[in-house]
Order: sequence, then C-alpha cells, then structure tokens
Amino acid sequence: FEKAYPAFTLKYVSVGTGVAINDAESGVASALLVHAAALENQFVAQGFSKERFGRAIFYGDYVLLGPASDPAGVLANAPHDMATAFARIAAAGAAGKADFVSRGGTPGTTVQEHAIWALDAGTAGLTLCNVSDTNGGGEAPSTASGACPTTTSNPPWYHTTGLTQGPNIEAANTCNFTNAGNNGANDCYVFTDRGTFQCLTSAACAGGSVAPSNLRIVARDNSATAKGGQNLLINSFHAYAINPAAFAGNPNVQINSTAATDFLNFLTSPSFQAQLKSFLGSTSDPPFIADASPKITITSGFPGKVQGGKKVTISGSIANVVPGTPALANQTVSVNEVLTGGLPGLPIASGKTNSAGAFSITFSPTSTGSYVVTTNQITQIENSLLNPVFGDLLQPASTAASKVTVQGALQGVSYSAFPGRVLVTGTVLPGSGHVKGTVVVLARGKKGRFRKIATSFLGSGDHAFAISAARSKGTWFFEVRYQDPGTVLATTTRAKKLFVPARDSAGITTSSFKVKNGRFTLKGRIAPKPSRSGTIVQVLGLDAGPLNASAQATGGGSPRFRVIATVRVRGGATKFMVRGGLKRGEHWILELKYEPGGAAGSAYGGLRSVRVT
Repeated sequence: FEKAYPAFTLKYVSVGTGVAINDAESGVASALLVHAAALENQFVAQGFSKERFGRAIFYGDYVLLGPASDPAGVLANAPHDMATAFARIAAAGAAGKADFVSRGGTPGTTVQEHAIWALDAGTAGLTLCNVSDTNGGGEAPSTASGACPTTTSNPPWYHTTGLTQGPNIEAANTCNFTNAGNNGANDCYVFTDRGTFQCLTSAACAGGSVAPSNLRIVARDNSATAKGGQNLLINSFHAYAINPAAFAGNPNVQINSTAATDFLNFLTSPSFQAQLKSFLGSTSDPPFIADASPKITITSGFPGKVQGGKKVTISGSIANVVPGTPALANQTVSVNEVLTGGLPGLPIASGKTNSAGAFSITFSPTSTGSYVVTTNQITQIENSLLNPVFGDLLQPASTAASKVTVQGALQGVSYSAFPGRVLVTGTVLPGSGHVKGTVVVLARGKKGRFRKIATSFLGSGDHAFAISAARSKGTWFFEVRYQDPGTVLATTTRAKKLFVPARDSAGITTSSFKVKNGRFTLKGRIAPKPSRSGTIVQVLGLDAGPLNASAQATGGGSPRFRVIATVRVRGGATKFMVRGGLKRGEHWILELKYEPGGAAGSAYGGLRSVRVT
C-alpha cells in the first residue's frame, strides 16, 4: 500500500474483530478490516461507516484442528460436520478426555464458533449460555444456562485464552491445560481460520512462530446435509473507511478519510486481488479467495466478425464469488467498447439481470474494436435475517476484452440517370459511429478500370447518402464503396450498368446554405440567365430517414424527391435566394432544380445532406 500510495504510512494493528470495531468507534483508526457480519451490521447501523456498507475483500474458511490421537473421534466420525464435531469434543471433554481452546471475547472466529455451538443446543449433557446480540449472538459452553455471565463460567474442558489467532493456535498446540482425567495428554482442539494455520505451517510465513506440529485439520468443508449447511464455515472479510461525520464536534479525533478510501481502493484493486490468489504459493487449495468484484460468466460471447447493422446477443450471468450469497438480481450489466489505453468506454448497450443473476444483451457493434462486459458497483444485502441486516459493496467487474471485426455494408443502393449526371442513394451499415467514413462512387466505360468520380463524407450519425456525379453521355458501369479505416472493413457493391443522357446546357449551383431552428436559407447561381421574370427554382427534398428502413433499403427504383420550397427569379438575374422549413430532428437530402425554359432543359445541382436542428 505504501508503495502504491507513498503519501501515506500504514500502521497495522492486529486485534480481534470486536476490539477492532470498538477502537474504530472510538476514533483511533481510519480504516477497518474485519470478519464478523453479526458485529459489522451494528457498526454500520450506528453510522460509523463512510460508505453504505463495507467492501468485500476476500473470503476463506474455518477449520477444526485436533491432536493426532483425536480422542473425540472427529476425523473418523464428523470430518465434514462441524456442529457434530463440537458436540463430540464436549462429550469427550466432560469425560476428561479432550479440551477445547477458544479465543473467547468477540473476535470474528469466536462469533462464528458461538454460531456453531448454538446448532448443538439441546444436546444431552451440554450446557450452553446465550451470547448477547451486541457480542454477535449464538451460544457458548457454560456451567449454567441463560444469558452468558460477564465473568468466565466455563466447564473444565473449555478454555478461553483472550489471545489473537496465531498465539491461540500455539496455545492449543502446547495444550498446557488441566482437565480432570486427561493425565497430561495432548488432547486440545481449536477452531480457527485455515489461512492462519497454513501460515504457521509455512516457513515463509511463520515469522519466528512455533509451527503447530501437534495439530492437524480434523474437520473442514461442512457438508450440505450437516447442521448449518455447506456454507457454515465461510469466513468473509470486509473493509470499512471510518465516517468522519460520526465524530463531528470531537476535536480529539482525526480521521484520515482520504487515506482510508485509498486503502480500500488498494484492497479492492485488480492488482491486489490478483496477489491474493498466490498467497502462500497455494493454487489448488488457496486459503483466501479474492471476492471484491462479482464473477461474470459468459455463455454466448462476442463473435469474431459481424456484418454492419447485424445484431449480436451476449448472454451470461453474474454472481457473488462467495458461496451461499444471494443471487445478484436486477443488476445492470453493460457492453463497453475498450478505449485506447485499455479502459472501458461508456456503455453502448446494457441490460438487467433476472432473479437468478442471468442477463442477455442485444446490440449492433458500430466499429471494429475490443469489447468487454462490465458491471457497476453493486450494493447487496447478504444476510436479511440479521437485525440490522448485513450488506456489502461489490466493486465493478469486467471480462477480458474480445476483438470484434465489423464488416461494413451497403443497402438499398439506387442509381438514377439524369442528363449529364448520375444520382446514387442508399444507406450504410453501421449507421453511426463513423470516424473517417466515406462513400465513394467509382465508374468506368465499356473498357478500362474503375476510377473514383465522387466522394461523400459521412458524419458520425449519418446512415443515408446521396451523391451526384457528372458523366458524359453514354453507357457507364458504376460501383459504390463504403469505407471507414480502423472502424469497419470496406465493402464494395457489384457493378451497375447505366445509360447517362446528354448534359443540359442549363446549370444551377449553391453558394451558401444555413439552417437554424428548423428554417433554412439557401443562396445560389443559375445559368443561362432567365429571359423573363417568373422562372422557377425549386428546392427538392428526400427524407433520408426512410432510406434506413428495411422495406425501402431493399427496394429498387429511383428515390422520390418532393418540392420543399420554390422561388421565382426575375428576368436577367443569375443569383437567387430561397427560404423554407424542415421538420427539426430529421435528416434530409436536398437538391436544386432550375427550368429556364426553351432548349436549355432542366438543370439539377447543389445536392447536399442536411440534419435539421
């Protein structure tokens, strides 16, 4: 942490969960790492957590250690039934043949131990007292039933040491306790987390501690049919940033909120979470499992290649890594395109999980690139039976990036021949997300090769195009190419044969065009000069929206332009101005028509694509 955040110095204080929470509530710490839901829920409810709940960090499991002699017969009779194992130790202890070494107090391990003893309530010969909810609830061995006394009242075989986890294991390993009838035999059992035991038996982790050579695991991995079920021994750790507002008005308390949040960010970071997997060098049976983010499982993933405009469906599920936790229902799952630098961009499609945590997202990729499936931070109630309820925060998750190549597509391409020119219209797919997108018209005569004769540049959201290109009289072959380098693979239509009539002598051009608030002003020039006043110039419009509809995109025939605006030009004038209105929010293709009369014939020009704002 100090290497990642050199501005801060970390002071680590190892105490049991209950003491750690009391210290945090007294304002002597800025961050907290604990593992007892029945105590954490009270800490949160009283306003001491800066965030809504604690952040999930990792989980491990609890085990029962015992001597090789195993006087309670746990390994042979209850290796996967912790409540029964406890009951057998109690019976052997009452007979003077076994001892149980407990940390006592309110560490997370003791809180879980008390929950297991509660499962043995009613067992013949076993007296249990009720642990208060304030201390985590459950029951504990005692000489009298009812509420547990404030002073120790343990049966001879049950010992509370007040030690931290490692030293408590060492105390059980030494087993220097007196229980009538045991004759000094090493007969101690101890309930602990597996990570600490593996640490003590590892030369790299022991740090000078004495390896517990007299102890071995005699019970672990509770079975589904055992009391408490298969998730009884799950040991989840959560981290909290202390809420400075809880100490408002107390000048003696200084909470380093920034450092605490950075510490939590460090613990939940992908780099730290990855390090947990290699802790103690164990891969097949690791003592701790990273669980800061949910697991995303993909059942139907990204295709390697997809045609522009085609929809793909990504299906899968998300789940809390911790076994036995509720399904992540009604959570948002998104598809994001990866940005330069490897970070996910904004969501391009999203969906909600069902009651089982499954999702299905359908979308059309708009560009070649890498895509990921992501989740947001999730606030989840993990145990609604506790009062107050216990919840946690899961950090955003992401799948590994998948490369998707998008093949550009052209649809509904239509060629219309006019005197001295050809009009080409159609749509491109994908219909948005263009970066350097262009539509190019190529032509050749009866012989020779195709050459570029016109280009239309696509705006980011353009899906339709209309291109007018001059051609001399004769038979021509045309192709259309759509390309957007780095975004889609280029595509080219098949050649289309078309006869272009001779060019008219009349002409019309646009000199300026402005559009605002649904109104446009267009200025242009005409030739030849009209011989009389009243000669008409028309603005023709083609609604580009329907060009994207499949019914029209696959149809043939010429595009249907309609008159949008008309102006009469006085005799001898070569300039004109026309105003008109278009519906805002629509995409239009506009063209000018000029009919000077006489032998000149009609003239067309000024073709342009317009989005009305």
